[in-house]
Amino acid sequence: MITPCPPSPVPPPARPPSASDRPVSPGGGPPASAATPPLKGRDEDQRVLDDLLAAARTGRSGSLVLQGDPGIGKSALLEYAAARAEGLRVLRSTGVETEAEMPFAALHQLLRPELTRVRALPGPQALALNGALGLGDAAGDDRFLIGLATLSLLSEIAEDGPLLCLVDDAHWLDRASADALLFAARRLDAEGVALVFAARDGFDAPGLPGRRLGPLDAGAAAELLAERDPHLAEGVRNRVLTESRGNPLALIELPRTADPFTPMPLPRRIQEAYEARIAGLPDGARSMILLVAAEDTGDLGTVLRAAGRLGLGAADLGVAERAGFLTVGGGAAAFVHPLMRAAATHSAPSTGGSPYTGRWPTRWTARTTGGPGTWPPPRSAPTSRPRRRWSAPPGAPGNGTATRPRRPPSNAPPSSPPIPGRWPGG
Repeated sequence: MITPCPPSPVPPPARPPSASDRPVSPGGGPPASAATPPLKGRDEDQRVLDDLLAAARTGRSGSLVLQGDPGIGKSALLEYAAARAEGLRVLRSTGVETEAEMPFAALHQLLRPELTRVRALPGPQALALNGALGLGDAAGDDRFLIGLATLSLLSEIAEDGPLLCLVDDAHWLDRASADALLFAARRLDAEGVALVFAARDGFDAPGLPGRRLGPLDAGAAAELLAERDPHLAEGVRNRVLTESRGNPLALIELPRTADPFTPMPLPRRIQEAYEARIAGLPDGARSMILLVAAEDTGDLGTVLRAAGRLGLGAADLGVAERAGFLTVGGGAAAFVHPLMRAAATHSAPSTGGSPYTGRWPTRWTARTTGGPGTWPPPRSAPTSRPRRRWSAPPGAPGNGTATRPRRPPSNAPPSSPPIPGRWPGG
C-alpha cells in the first residue's frame, strides 16, 4: 500500500543556479525547459512534481509513486518532470520484463553513469554494492548494506547539485533493485534528491507518498483528441471518446488504426494498435525496432554497431523514427512509449517460442564502449571532493563476508523470452 500524498506546502524560493548545478545528462532525459507545455487534465499531478523539484533545488529530498493503468499517463508525467528539471542531474531506469528475475539489473541501469563514485563510499558499502552490480569479487547479497550504499551514493551524487531519479515501469523491477531503491527512498531527508517511481497498480511501496492516476475527464479527453486529430469526423470522434474511456494513450492511438473498435480490454487494444503499425513498416525498420527493444540501455553506438552486422543502417533507424516509434538524440535511441517496446517484442518473429532467437542474436555486439568481451567498461579515477556519507553503525548487521556466484552483467544479451500472456509496457 502507498500513503496518500498530503497537500504540498509552498516551497521556499529556489536558489539561483550555481556553478555546481548540472544540466540533464545526455541520454538521461529531454533538455530542461521552464516552458514545458502542460498535460491535459493533469494539473494537480504536475503541481506535485513541480513542488518536488523545487524542494530538491533547496536541498530537501522527497519521493513519489505514480500508479495507474497502462497508457494512463505515468510515463508522460516522468517526461514532464525530466523536462522541468532545470539545474538537476537526471538519472533514469526502466523496469524490463525480461530482466525481472535478474537481481540488481534495474539498480545497475540507474546508477551506471555514476559507478566511478562507488569508490567514495565507506568500505563495507562499496564492497557490497560492487558485489551486487558484478563489479567486484565481494559478496553482493547483504540487502541492508546494499540499500545503505544506494542511499549513500545518491547523497554523494547530490553533493554536486540536486538530483532527480526517475524509475519507469517499476512494477517490473527485479525484487533486489526495488528493495534497495525503496530502502533509500524511505530514508531521504536533506540531500537534495527527488526520486519518482511510475508503476501499475500492485507495486508495493509502503511508507512512500503516492498518487493514483485516473482517466481524463470528458473535457480533458475531448481537448486532447481535438489537439491530436482535429479533422476527425464527428461520429468517429464520439466513438473514440467512448471507447478510450479517458485513457490518453488510447485517445492518441485509436484514430490511427484501421479498425480500433473491436470490443476487447483496453490494454490489449493498444498493444494490437502498435503491432498493426509495426507490421506496416519495411523489414529494415521492423528489425531496427526489435533491435532497440532488445538493447535495454538505449546506447545509440551499440545499436548501430549491432545493426551494421545485420546489414541495417541509419536509414532504417530513420524510418522507425519518422513512423513515431523511436526518438534518437543525445547518443541514445529510445521508444516514444514503453508499450511500443512491449509490442515490438511480442510481435517479433520467433524461433522456438522466443523473439530473441533468429537472425541476429548470435551476432550480437558487446554492449560496452570497450568493444566485444569488455566488462566492465573503463572507469576514470574519482576526484577528491567534500562529501557526506551514510554509514552503518558499529556492529550493525550486514558486515559479513559470505560469497555467492557473480550475476552476469545486466547489459548481457537477453537469455530468455518474455513470459507469455503477461501484458508488457505502460
